[in-house]
Amino acid sequence: MAYGSGLPRIMPNLTHHCRPGLAEAAVARHPAPAVVLDMGAGGRKIAPHVVAVDFVALPGTDVVSDVCATPFPDDHADCIVATGLIEHLEDDLAFLREARRILRPGGEIHVEIPFLQQYHDDPIDVRRYTADGLARVMRAQGFEPVDSGFHIGPGVAIATLNAYYWGTVFEGESRAAKILSNGAFFLASVIGWPLTRLDRWLMRKRSAHRLAFGVYCVARKPLS
Repeated sequence: MAYGSGLPRIMPNLTHHCRPGLAEAAVARHPAPAVVLDMGAGGRKIAPHVVAVDFVALPGTDVVSDVCATPFPDDHADCIVATGLIEHLEDDLAFLREARRILRPGGEIHVEIPFLQQYHDDPIDVRRYTADGLARVMRAQGFEPVDSGFHIGPGVAIATLNAYYWGTVFEGESRAAKILSNGAFFLASVIGWPLTRLDRWLMRKRSAHRLAFGVYCVARKPLS
């Protein structure tokens, strides 16, 4: 059982975006009838015209497919969104090659991935990137980065990792240990929650990227 999973209604949300709405902004730049693909959508629907792609048939999924081998033709999409996806892929480069294939020339891809987030298997969790590292990988795969940085900041990283640390300290197989572990996770989350709101201020600091929880990159497929 995940820490805090028995307290979903009262658990403070630590994943505060200091740059909110980046994926939504990418979609808004490509209104209908543009072809927008949300890869690994996880059941969400950013906008009515967005095609939700996932490897399982979740509610709201439009296309069930391996995101590294989709049924879409070459130069098909105007925009691709992939948030919280490539850390869970066995081969992230295969996905980026597939994205480049199905994106039209001049099309846009928006990627978000953790940097200092805790391990979270769904069903696997295999990589992290810095903002600079993500932009370099995108460039190496033939994209032209136009914007990159972090969207979830240091306060979230410190608060979240601290909550998981104290949950781990009291972890055990007994019922008492599980209660203590979840209680410690909850208490640390409550204490750490105010730190997450400081990220709107910390994001202006030159070194804030060193402790970022999550990073992003917006890139385009070259016209030729």
